[in-house]
Amino acid sequence: MIKVLIVDDDNLVRKGLRSMLPWKEYSMEVVGEAKNGEKALEFLAMQTVDLLLTDLAMPVMSGMELIRAVRKQYPRISIVVLTLHQDFEYVQDCLRLGAIDYIAKVELETDSYDEVMGRIRGRILEEKGKNAAPAITDNDVQLTNNRFYDAVPSQKPDDAGQDKSSLPTLVNEDMLADLRSHGLALVWVHKASEFDRFLENLKRAALPPARLTAFLHSLLLGWNRIYTSVTKQQIELPEAFGAWFEVEEWLRKARASLAAAISKPQYSEEVKECIAKAVQAMHEEIAGPVIASEMAIRVNMSRSYFSQCFKDMVGMTFNEYLRSIRMDKAKEYLQYTQKNMQWISEHTGYTDQKYFSRVFYEKTGMLPSEYRQSAQTGVQMSDV
Repeated sequence: MIKVLIVDDDNLVRKGLRSMLPWKEYSMEVVGEAKNGEKALEFLAMQTVDLLLTDLAMPVMSGMELIRAVRKQYPRISIVVLTLHQDFEYVQDCLRLGAIDYIAKVELETDSYDEVMGRIRGRILEEKGKNAAPAITDNDVQLTNNRFYDAVPSQKPDDAGQDKSSLPTLVNEDMLADLRSHGLALVWVHKASEFDRFLENLKRAALPPARLTAFLHSLLLGWNRIYTSVTKQQIELPEAFGAWFEVEEWLRKARASLAAAISKPQYSEEVKECIAKAVQAMHEEIAGPVIASEMAIRVNMSRSYFSQCFKDMVGMTFNEYLRSIRMDKAKEYLQYTQKNMQWISEHTGYTDQKYFSRVFYEKTGMLPSEYRQSAQTGVQMSDV
């Protein structure tokens, strides 16, 4: 598996590349992200990476500076330049410094994904053949995981016992899917026993540190949709964790923040669990008809009481929240795919494209086509 690090100062670009490109189909795995060259070097010091995908224009340390540093410190890493436009002068400089290829962001259309990924994989394998490096063994991976998961607050992760843990080195994808479902359900926010079970299963999965951080980020996107709607703030995730106990501490704080935002003392634990299940179902079924009265029946509540509880806990009405998450998904499709408007409207729950466009305009102040154009030309967009 080719391990990939994405470096770009635009968070949306990083998330889009992670979610939209067919990494697994080309035996690639995104193991981390960084917002500038300096953070990328910090990541490389802790995590094995085979492919560095980097933007050129970034604060703190530019892509060009990063390429120079990586070629000197990690000559076996393949580098691909990510550029907004086909600035051939810049690209040629990068290629001379040792980059194997470049990707123009405006060319990342759905139909070209296979061509781009196939070309890059071919060049990586070609470079590996020229400069064979010692393989990373299962023992190396196990040692890293043992140090991470066995460390305690009184000792540095590097000083932790090396042979205590029997945690597996391979990631169980079915277990990870169950963990994701459990994490997004938010039942663990209200029930201590569910939170303890979530922690236990997450530790048992023994994800490599970088992948664990990426996994938590994917959960945090869902948690923040609710948390932000109530508090107008966001729960932040650290750039990286040094040991499992730091992850556990962060999760306890995140749980406390979520509980403070959405837990209402006048409602029972059963009611809180019902609303959490409804929110999860809304995200999973966003492309289809999602109706409040039917959702109330599914969670065994009356329509009026369900609506009252939902608004109190989530911070907006059922329909307001549904529209919000549908618009978020539409923005994602517009920015990171070239799917047509009819496809996007249908996959965000709108059978009428004209109605979808009107709702999108009311939410953003732009037509969907204008939003897509602004996103692809790097113009700052409003989320009003």
